Amino acid sequence: MSKNDIIITLFTIIYGLMFADLFLSFHKLIRVRKIVKWHWLPLLSAWYLFLTILYNWWGLSSAQNSTGSISIYLFLAHGHLLLLTFLLVSTALPDQIDKNGIDLKTYYFKNHRYFWGLMSSVVIISILINFFKQFHRLGSLNILFTFLTVSILPILTITLAISKRYWVHATILIILVIGIILEIFIR
Repeated sequence: MSKNDIIITLFTIIYGLMFADLFLSFHKLIRVRKIVKWHWLPLLSAWYLFLTILYNWWGLSSAQNSTGSISIYLFLAHGHLLLLTFLLVSTALPDQIDKNGIDLKTYYFKNHRYFWGLMSSVVIISILINFFKQFHRLGSLNILFTFLTVSILPILTITLAISKRYWVHATILIILVIGIILEIFIR
């Protein structure tokens, strides 16, 4: 087994643990569904996170440089990305539900700064990883265009971390979900 195989296996195990946490949180909500006041914002945020994790996991296959190995810089960047994403998954949906139930909209807005602040960090690190992986393949105009295009994503996630307005969250979250779906289908 090569060093790259070991690294990708390690990352795959960590991504698998993230999925398990997200799935278990959702399962706990379904099990006590009668005392849950459902709301679509946290569920759509969790699904957006799910798609983001799948997208980043899929991107590991292109983490190798031109020599076919993963550089220490990409390894460290991916390690930090995994740490932040794991923290993000831990707050996406509630793990503890008391006997009185839970209001998902209240939970979402109680945790939106932490969730979207972490998501902003994940987005910025993902952009930097992709930028440095593709830097040698892009011309200067393509680099500028790519950088300007992806700069919008951190602005949107930071806006969600700062804003408490329902319509801002609803609008931007729908844009983010449509954006990641288009990105997945375009690649």
